[in-house]
Amino acid sequence: MLPLFTPFQIKNLKIRNRIVMPPMALDIATEDGAVSHKIIEHYRARTRDVGMIIVEHSYINPIGKAHPCQLGIYDDSLIPGLEILAAEIKKYGVTVGIQISHAGARALDTPSGPSSVQSKYLKRFGGKEKTSYRVLPKKLEHEDLKEIAIDFARAARRAQKAGFDFVEIHGAHGYLLNQFYSPLTNFRHDEYGGSLERRLTFPLEVVKRVRRAVGKDYPVFYRLGADDRLPDGNTLQDSITAAQALEAVGVDCIDLSGGISGYIKKGEEGFFTYMAETIRPYVNIPLIVTGGIKTGAKANEIIESGKADLVGVGRALLQDKDWAYKERLKLEGKSEEKLDEELEEKLDESKSCPKETCESDSLYMDDLVEELEISH
Repeated sequence: MLPLFTPFQIKNLKIRNRIVMPPMALDIATEDGAVSHKIIEHYRARTRDVGMIIVEHSYINPIGKAHPCQLGIYDDSLIPGLEILAAEIKKYGVTVGIQISHAGARALDTPSGPSSVQSKYLKRFGGKEKTSYRVLPKKLEHEDLKEIAIDFARAARRAQKAGFDFVEIHGAHGYLLNQFYSPLTNFRHDEYGGSLERRLTFPLEVVKRVRRAVGKDYPVFYRLGADDRLPDGNTLQDSITAAQALEAVGVDCIDLSGGISGYIKKGEEGFFTYMAETIRPYVNIPLIVTGGIKTGAKANEIIESGKADLVGVGRALLQDKDWAYKERLKLEGKSEEKLDEELEEKLDESKSCPKETCESDSLYMDDLVEELEISH
């Protein structure tokens, strides 16, 4: 069997293969953050031959909201919709988790962060490129941090109640926990800033709260902004320490991506694989790696070489909902004619969605591929 399509297990989670659809901010929930029919159809359509889906970042409280129609997980009233979403994805044999986040200084209306300073790296939704960061964020006080940590824990518990197989804490791409971790955005002089160990204090407190809320057996993932790729920012050496600390407080899997500089990096397929290669020898928990992966051959090579345990494929799955299925057939040496035959046999699945829903999915997808902020 191809390494990419071998099963994998994290704690009690049995994952049918190594392909992960990473969290990608769609901004198509309702204005109050509830699950919409369009969200359900979007994920349902991308379950074929995917092993795991991590549902897009969902805000843990209204202050931490990043987008006008961002998915929310800040209130118990949202659980029924989330339950339907999780069940719909699991129905097709896919392991599903949800990412929980706080935007911090990148928040839509009420930016706040570790320090009350402007940073050109912390762009906010809807603002002009050169001015969106100029609103001075509020410095979060100790009591604020306690409440945010509790909100993360409550959100994780909601994910568990809604039937998600795991929860992922967002600590990358310039969002709040990444802001605390990075010396480019954290200028505090208390126990939450300064040295690397102190900058890690708040992210680790959040993980501890989440772990207590969901219990010892429920899988907790962490998306780590492992490399700021900017002068004076965090480096991979810092993230070796961070990854070890995250493992020590109960994280079960680390999802590696970019730090303050974001998720885009020019280069060949798998451009974040270097992160996994560097960190892997120092931890004993699984690693997910993303980074412009476009072909099953590259994804398979990453798994076969042992560089990572799972591979995240984002834009390719946005552009083609059947990407995983088609790439499997290519890797198995099936002819294009055979591919067409098998796809034809699967058409009944796509006919299960209402006509207007299928049409709207195809209409908005072209725009998403160009404008989407991946893994928010």
